[in-house]
Amino acid sequence: MDPNTIIEALQGTMDPALRETLERQLNETHKSLNFVSPLLQITMLMRNFGKKTLTNIYA
Repeated sequence: MDPNTIIEALQGTMDPALRETLERQLNETHKSLNFVSPLLQITMLMRNFGKKTLTNIYA
């Protein structure tokens, strides 16, 4: 899974108009074995605290 797709979905959950749709997408995606690796990449590589926080909260 592309980390940018996850970042966009996590950021989109902060928008009330998009939240439910993107939460469903994240819930389906997190069932994949390849979901944790991009979350760790985002946490380790991103300097933007907001993205790290969203990633850690979801995990």
